[in-house]
Amino acid sequence: MNRSVLSVSLSVLLPILLTTGCNSGSSGGSSRSSARAPAAPNPGGTVAALSTQATPVNAQVALGVHEAFREHTSVSDLVIPDAPGLRDRAFTAEESGFVRVLSLAGATPSLDRAIPLEAAPLPAGVATGALVIHDERTALVTASGAGGEAVYLFDPSTAQTAADVTKVPLHTITVTWPAGTLNSQGVDVGGQARPLSFTAGAALAANRLFIASSNFDASFDLDPGSVLVYDVDPNTRAITGGAVFRTTDFNPTAVTRVSTPQGPLVLVTNAGVYGSGTSSVDVFDATGARHVATIPLGQRNVSGPVVVSPDGRRGYLGSQSAAEVFVLDLEGLGGEAQNQTVTARPARFLGGWVLPGGGAFAYVSGLALSHTGDHLYAVNFNASELYVLDLTVPGLGARVTGFARTGQPSNFEGLASKVAVRPGVPGRDFAGPSLFVLTVNLAVADRTIADVKVALDAVTVDRH
Repeated sequence: MNRSVLSVSLSVLLPILLTTGCNSGSSGGSSRSSARAPAAPNPGGTVAALSTQATPVNAQVALGVHEAFREHTSVSDLVIPDAPGLRDRAFTAEESGFVRVLSLAGATPSLDRAIPLEAAPLPAGVATGALVIHDERTALVTASGAGGEAVYLFDPSTAQTAADVTKVPLHTITVTWPAGTLNSQGVDVGGQARPLSFTAGAALAANRLFIASSNFDASFDLDPGSVLVYDVDPNTRAITGGAVFRTTDFNPTAVTRVSTPQGPLVLVTNAGVYGSGTSSVDVFDATGARHVATIPLGQRNVSGPVVVSPDGRRGYLGSQSAAEVFVLDLEGLGGEAQNQTVTARPARFLGGWVLPGGGAFAYVSGLALSHTGDHLYAVNFNASELYVLDLTVPGLGARVTGFARTGQPSNFEGLASKVAVRPGVPGRDFAGPSLFVLTVNLAVADRTIADVKVALDAVTVDRH
């Protein structure tokens, strides 16, 4: 099972109630409403250009609907939770160590509160990464950097100050792989204590905390990717024990919790070596804390969490090295928990589509689904564009630009980074735009607040 023993165990009393429901996706439960089952596309194993036969989607962009972010920092993630009591809130993870909570109840987003993860901003060289909100009581933020590897846990409904946040420190943890274990350059790194680095993602499921580390070394070569698994006592709220699993491919970049009739699963996205290595999605049985399956994806350089359709039949991933999105078959995935060894399931990779905004540095940095599951929104970071895919065709419904303002994406200015969709039916469950795009690294001329280089932009679509 590629399992090793951690050199340092961890026991932390958590001051918050850690719920362990099994909702899919980054933002927790699913209350999406649809009159029919969502699209379940199957590209037939190929990665080809999108059809041009999709019904056009009219998309209207409103720039800078919220710009009052913290000065001299950027934002690493954006989440609008599909959880009771939080559906009119947007959460952003500021890299300096704050979670900004925005109210979406008014005509424009407004600040509800800013939650500091520490008593002081994170030190230079340490920054937040992924933000995950499982439900109205459970949120996690990863942080990475020398001396600052950690996962932070808090109650997103009530947290106000750093005293409401629990830190799970990881910077002192090492793992020793068996002799003969090779890094990405073919160097034997086995038989020696190796530090964990670049904490990439985390999830809670079945009273267990799953944490993925990419494990770049000082030369930016890759040690084997690792998944740490801790037990969480639901009564004492203590994190205890600790085991580590080696990922199938290098460079895990995200962790996704999904629910199945057989129990919760955890999916780990393995990007592989940039531009050349193989990638995969590893499947963990959360109840048994076992690595039970892997979905080989070939040289695709996938990145980010798996975006799961409302009915759980399909999963979507983007590429970190091409303007491409990929489709996974998740139907019956809970059955993989019965595997006695790690079983490869290549047939679960269904192929994908090439987006129009290619180029040498294309990177799909954000994905989200419409409330029906019939439209997929994909952000191409280095082109600063948003694509609307009609999954019923499948085809390209819209190519949305303008996020860069006067900046030049080729100079890394004004880059659309993340996309988040408001849960529910537009006009019934909420008013206003259906989705928001986080744009970072604004050109100096486009900053309406001095030294604030981040903006939240809104997109209203007529087909969602």
